Amino acid sequence: MPHSTTTYQAVPVLGAEDETPSFRSIRVALGPLSGSHGVPGQVVKIRAPSGEAYFALASAPAADGSADLLVKRGGKIADEVIAAAQPGSTVEVSAPFGKGFPLAGAEGRDLLLFAAGSGVAPIRALVQHVIAHRDLFRRVTLFYGQRRGADFAYRAEHLDWERHGVRVVLCPSGADDAWQGVRGRVQEVARSLAFGGAPPVDSVAFVCGMSAMVNDVRATLAGAGVPPQAVHLNF
Repeated sequence: MPHSTTTYQAVPVLGAEDETPSFRSIRVALGPLSGSHGVPGQVVKIRAPSGEAYFALASAPAADGSADLLVKRGGKIADEVIAAAQPGSTVEVSAPFGKGFPLAGAEGRDLLLFAAGSGVAPIRALVQHVIAHRDLFRRVTLFYGQRRGADFAYRAEHLDWERHGVRVVLCPSGADDAWQGVRGRVQEVARSLAFGGAPPVDSVAFVCGMSAMVNDVRATLAGAGVPPQAVHLNF
């Protein structure tokens, strides 16, 4: 991880809009920094008046050098980033870094994707990569958890993901009278749905969320027979 000597560059904000009441989607032009954006799952640091913070890139590497961020409201730095990131303005960003998701060993395999909360950002980047190289992977199922049905980001894209062979299973964990689908934590729903039909022993899993969620998913996958070395994080 970079230290306090991180180099920042002011990059243009191309667009910004609310994904949900809690999440703000921001698109930036990385410019020369895009040369460091090599795989889905990488992160950047953003500098704001009160400090700096890590944000996972929410898009796969793009030929035009653009990149998406998903920023959750409520933290001081995050709120400062949201306030500053108006179209036509700039934000101070580091070059993308981190190992991201290891994909070479996943080719030809069934993929199990698990995202919770803002962890959907790097998983969305992975989904974009999978769709762009769809013939390299077998069955792909995304189990995406939020507390309430209204909290799910990228809802406008889910149908397109499905059309490109990525099954999307939304998993609200809290009580939500308006929700008609399955409920529960992502690992519970995945187990109840037999992991979308993917044989666990032959599957590769990619996971992003809070540490407790990651640990629970790992335990569930291990209990189902997914080898520990086939379960990957983006850091």
